[in-house]
Amino acid sequence: MRAAADGRDIKLRKRKARALLAYLALTDGCQETRERLVGLLWSDSEEDKARSSLRQILHELGEDLQAAGYDGMTRDRMRVVLDPATLQVDSRDILDMARVGQIHPRLIDEPLISEAYLRDLDDIDPAFAVWAKARRQAFHDNLLQRLQAILHSDTLSGATRRECAQAILNLDPTHEEACRALMRINVEMGDSVAALRAYNTLWELLDSEYDTEPSPETMALVAEIKQGTLAPPVTLHKVSELFPQPAPPQGQARNGVASGARLALLIEPFGINGIDPDSLHLAEGFRHDLMASLVRFREWFVVAGTTLSAEHLASGRVSGAYCVAATAYRAGDAMSLVLTLREHESGIHVWSERFVLTLSNWFESQHQIVRQIAISLNVQISVGRLGRIATESVVSLPVYDLWLRGQAALHRFSPENWKTAAGSFTGAIQQAPDFAPGYSSLAQMNNVAHFVHPGIGRSAEQEQRTLILARKAVALDPMDSRSQLALGWSLAMAKNYKQAATHMDLARQLNPSDSWTLISSALCFGFCGDLDLAMDLANQSMNLTLSPSRMHWAYLVQLAFLRGEYAEALEAADRSEGVMLSLYAWRAAALAHLGDMRQAKETAQHFLNLARSSWFGPDPPTDEAIGRWLLHNFPISVEAHWSRLRDGVASAGIPHAGARHHGW
Repeated sequence: MRAAADGRDIKLRKRKARALLAYLALTDGCQETRERLVGLLWSDSEEDKARSSLRQILHELGEDLQAAGYDGMTRDRMRVVLDPATLQVDSRDILDMARVGQIHPRLIDEPLISEAYLRDLDDIDPAFAVWAKARRQAFHDNLLQRLQAILHSDTLSGATRRECAQAILNLDPTHEEACRALMRINVEMGDSVAALRAYNTLWELLDSEYDTEPSPETMALVAEIKQGTLAPPVTLHKVSELFPQPAPPQGQARNGVASGARLALLIEPFGINGIDPDSLHLAEGFRHDLMASLVRFREWFVVAGTTLSAEHLASGRVSGAYCVAATAYRAGDAMSLVLTLREHESGIHVWSERFVLTLSNWFESQHQIVRQIAISLNVQISVGRLGRIATESVVSLPVYDLWLRGQAALHRFSPENWKTAAGSFTGAIQQAPDFAPGYSSLAQMNNVAHFVHPGIGRSAEQEQRTLILARKAVALDPMDSRSQLALGWSLAMAKNYKQAATHMDLARQLNPSDSWTLISSALCFGFCGDLDLAMDLANQSMNLTLSPSRMHWAYLVQLAFLRGEYAEALEAADRSEGVMLSLYAWRAAALAHLGDMRQAKETAQHFLNLARSSWFGPDPPTDEAIGRWLLHNFPISVEAHWSRLRDGVASAGIPHAGARHHGW
């Protein structure tokens, strides 16, 4: 990180001042609250000491900037602000040039430029390091996406496309599509030696670092070059896909297919034949992990279920539809998995392969499947990108098996399986104290335990235990979006709303294509009071999925209510189909605010009856006890928002029994 004013370097006395300036320059709006800056740069310090340190750093930073002739920073008791009009940020310039089809010179001259992004400040503070790593990955992914769009253009010159291909390989040396483009362009320009040199560099890298070979398509291309039979290039994309045209009116598609339409991948339930009941969690866990891997790529929609609806296929959002089916059966001491990929409409199979699935080849099999699906659908996913979807755990296989058993129990989201899941996660941690998913899974369970067990309230002691678990998960694996989600929710439950927002921001940056990560962070932002950002993220989440789950709709019920959109809350509640007990109370409150008191009271009574029949609380399930439990469930930061929920359920007939905001 360097700063200059009028062409002259600014000498900053403290490294934390450099980190603070970088954070402000890269943050949306170029401003931040003092509270969040304290949590970011002095996360291990006592609050009074941290605030004093922040004041000192801001004072010195202000003096350094003034001495350099820069007066674009202002601060008051609450916020620190940089004037965006006075800033020029190199990483933003690189992205902006790529957006309009230009290659920044640094992308040609500097290999692996994204790895240097804020690297010199990683040791400033653990919280800042987590934020910097997430920003680094987001910069890399955004830049790669824009460069790929340039590479696919058929109107740019060969020289520009060659620069683009080289820039992509500098960014991701395993990017085979860019390597093939560079090889073709070099041959077109009469430099076959350079084309073969690019291939040899790729081959050596894949062999030494990944123990794999280039794809058959790449090897076929090098054979054509050596034989002198290279065919003319095939144009796959139009420049209109590089530079988006104005969007059509809402709901209207161009030529039946909307701009930005993507493939749909339906992941059908796995068929099970002859599998020992004690091993079923392996098949269930592998399907869940495979979907989690696939959703990390924006190249397709991922849908779990048995069919794609005609409504989705005709929506204009889908350019083509394929189904992934699998049958698992016993093969000696292992499990054999036969996967097929078929075209949805015609039923034609385009790929099939058999895998002998064990915990030892778990991640390797995921990589293979994702790569084969991508190759079959003519989608470019480099080995480097595949390497980031799942990193093989350093824990023993029995520990990972324990964790999978816990996940299988947790996904059932029922009290009957709660102890089983908790025991599995606790056992995994005891055997492998450095296994981050064990901690984040336990934190996740603690954050929702009061929803699963009506009558069991939240407590300060439980919140602190959960924070310890979630912070441990982030410390062990800060690049895992699950860890960041768990810590964000844990902080929100403990009323640390500003810090919660920081970790939710990191979670969505680390996994921006995962609809569930986005909708979960959206609800947390909504509870933290940022309703505009919450709805923006919720809309992004819904755009990334063709078939929103009932839990998606459940989260939208609460977001719509918080915004005062009661009719929308009712519609979402109907779509959620009562997936959570508390949704009946939110629905009753929305009806009451809309003036439909008859339905409000009926819905409220239904909620009270359901809560009574599944009560776990130590006190009798009176209406007052149920109302008190309900109103202390949600980490709603803004008292006015919480009061509207309280008043709504009270009007519908659920007594609030003296419940007060932040009264847990």
